Amino acid sequence: MQTVLHRGDYVGELVLEFKDIEKLLEHVKNVISRMGLNDLRVMFPADVTGVSAKGNYVYINISQDYRERGVPRKIDLSLIAGSAAFSRMGKQLGLMTSADLKGKKWLFQGNLSFFKPRASFSIWIDTIAPLGESDIASKRREIYLALKTRDALRAQEHELTEIEPIGRIAVISSATAAGYGDFLSNLDLPDIYRPVIHLYESFMQGSETVPGITKALRRIASSPVKYDVVVITRGGGSASDLMYFDNLDLGLAISKFNREYCPVLSAIGHERDLTIPDFVSWKSFDTPTAAARGIKGQIEECVESLGEMSSSIERELDWYLSQSSVEVDSERLALLSEKADNLLARMEEQLGKYTKDISEDLTGVFAKAESEFLLYDSSKYLMKVERLFDEIFSQAGASIYRVGAAIEKELAISQTSLDSCPLKEIANTVFSESKNALDSLEKSVIRDHEFIEAYSTDELDKVASDLIDHGGYAASLLFGGVVLRNSSGIVNRIREVSAGDLLDCYFCDGVVAMSVVRIMDQEV
Repeated sequence: MQTVLHRGDYVGELVLEFKDIEKLLEHVKNVISRMGLNDLRVMFPADVTGVSAKGNYVYINISQDYRERGVPRKIDLSLIAGSAAFSRMGKQLGLMTSADLKGKKWLFQGNLSFFKPRASFSIWIDTIAPLGESDIASKRREIYLALKTRDALRAQEHELTEIEPIGRIAVISSATAAGYGDFLSNLDLPDIYRPVIHLYESFMQGSETVPGITKALRRIASSPVKYDVVVITRGGGSASDLMYFDNLDLGLAISKFNREYCPVLSAIGHERDLTIPDFVSWKSFDTPTAAARGIKGQIEECVESLGEMSSSIERELDWYLSQSSVEVDSERLALLSEKADNLLARMEEQLGKYTKDISEDLTGVFAKAESEFLLYDSSKYLMKVERLFDEIFSQAGASIYRVGAAIEKELAISQTSLDSCPLKEIANTVFSESKNALDSLEKSVIRDHEFIEAYSTDELDKVASDLIDHGGYAASLLFGGVVLRNSSGIVNRIREVSAGDLLDCYFCDGVVAMSVVRIMDQEV
């Protein structure tokens, strides 16, 4: 190896000059070897955040938090083990799969090695020993217990069918996050049923995660749009990536939002990942895809239920109408009328018979009384006559009462048959349901109009705010100003135009072409 030693730009500085990078790294490797670092035996504890295999090697991802000059930082490192060596260590530890390493703290032993092609150190592991719960899991447990003492945990499991059909969704995520893309692509519904989705962007990794999400929740709470649900989502990642969601303030904010505004749905990571939002959200989903499919299923179920209800009402209405036509059928009415006429005729005939019998009895009694008048004492005769008349009147009254009762009973039966016709009741029900449907449609139209108006106003305000923050010529349009352009670009000085020049004058709502007639004094 040929190197050149010369002095640098600073006093007392020596510089080694190498022919190329390969020569430089070879020199570094030799220096490390002479110092005994290349095969240095090391032992250290670490939290495992992930395990993956590639070729004949297994890569174990470890993580550790630390502070440097008061700033929180994190070390992410990959340890390497041969597949055969890793399999041997797994059997010794009683691991079912390599994933059993994840989320725990382990004691590692191995050799430090300098990897020349990447100019980096690697640690080759040959021994793994258990230490217990990882710092990440321990921290999550502490936060969980703190939330439990404050009654902030989800008290029961919920289903989306408990709430109204979802029409407006606020999503807290990053616009470039894979999880957000998965959520949108799996919410594939016809446009007529597809809910409105507004993205409230936030950092979903790193120290800005909690401030970003809590700020988004405050913006949603103050929005004029009344959302049905809020979805907090991001794709999978290592345990060190997701550990920023394990935060007490974030858990309390989500729990409070559930109570005061609307349900929060968490969809963070993969099936095996658990973070604090999963314990405090109104409902937790394993993945962003699962959340989208859950919402889609709720909407489809509501649509199907409405269809079944409509068919049921239609069938029931058809049955009532058919029954009504039977009840008011002309032949049936004629039959009832004929039956009533026959009944009245029989009653009249029976009443005539009773009257005739009573008359004959009276005539016989009077004849007998007349023939025996002289044989009886007058006072006894009068008493007997009175008793006979009382008996006659009693029998006649009873007969007339029985006839009247029979007539009233038959008329009541006929009246009941006629009154049982539900046509009027059906008509009232149909009119009432139609009125309710029209009222509901009117309220829905008004509500959608108010939503579109509020959202449009919000978007215009946001554009205006962006223009003001950006500044420049465009911002002046918001305050009654105009922007002038010629063929060269924006005109901002009077010396840039001459008489006869053609200019475009931009207002906030349109453009006017104009010609310069003359140039006035610059001081004017």
